[in-house]
Amino acid sequence: MSQGKESTPVPYDVTCSFQLTFFPDSTNTGAKTETFLLFFNQEQSLFKSRNRFLSDSAIVASERSQNRRDLMSFLQSHRTDFNFNIVKKGCNAVHTTDQIHHNYFTYPETAGHLQWTLTQDTMTITGYPAQRATTAFGGRKWDAWFTEAVPVSEGPYKFCGLPGLIIRLTDSRKQYDFVLNGLTQSRRELAGQMPQSVKTDKRTFIKKQQEYRANPIGVAEQSGVVFTSGRSEIAQRVQQKIKSDNNPIEFFPN
Repeated sequence: MSQGKESTPVPYDVTCSFQLTFFPDSTNTGAKTETFLLFFNQEQSLFKSRNRFLSDSAIVASERSQNRRDLMSFLQSHRTDFNFNIVKKGCNAVHTTDQIHHNYFTYPETAGHLQWTLTQDTMTITGYPAQRATTAFGGRKWDAWFTEAVPVSEGPYKFCGLPGLIIRLTDSRKQYDFVLNGLTQSRRELAGQMPQSVKTDKRTFIKKQQEYRANPIGVAEQSGVVFTSGRSEIAQRVQQKIKSDNNPIEFFPN
C-alpha cells in the first residue's frame, strides 16, 4: 500500500466528473457503472477513477498520521475496476501508470495516437451544445461528442485533441460509455499519489499483462507470495475472475 515518494503538488483549475457505463464480460448482459474524475489546467490533466483517487488519498493520509486502523475497511468499500492513472501534457504526451499484480508500470502513448474525423452531427448533451467526431483507438471505433463551450482539448481516458471538451465518449459496440455529469471550476492542488512505478513501453506492459492473465498464481509466487493452503481453490477463483473480465477498454494483439 506504500505510495512511495510524493511528487510536487500540481494546481488544477477544473474538475470534471464522468460516469462510465461498461460491460466487463462480453458474454454477460449485465452492465456496471463507475465514476471518474478529470482534473485539468492549461498545461496538463489527470484522469483516474473516483474510488482510486479516494483510496490513494486515504493511503497518503494514513502514512502521514501512521493511523491505519480504519484504512483497510475504507479501501474495501472503495474498490475500483480501473487502477490506471493517466497524465496528459498535451495530446502528444500521454502517460499511463497502471498495475499488474502488486507492481506498477508507466508507459507513453505514441504521439498522434488519435486521428479524428469531424462530422456535421450536433446535439445537446448535459446542457452543452456538442458536435460529433469519430476515431479508432485500442481496437475499437469511437464516437466523441465535444463542446466548444468548454474550449479545452481534453476528455476522458486517453482521448483529447478536439477543439473543445469531450463530454460523451462511446464505442461503436456500446460497451463503454463515458458521460459528463459535473464540471466545477475551483483550484485544488494534487500531489502525485500513485505508487512508485517502473518506466517501460506499451508493448512491454501489454506483454507482462498477458503473462499475468495466463498464469496469475505463478506470477504471484514469483513475487514472493506463499500459499500455505488452498492453492488450487484460490487459483480456480482467480482464473474465473480473469475469465469473466474479458472485455477491456482497449484490445491488444497477442
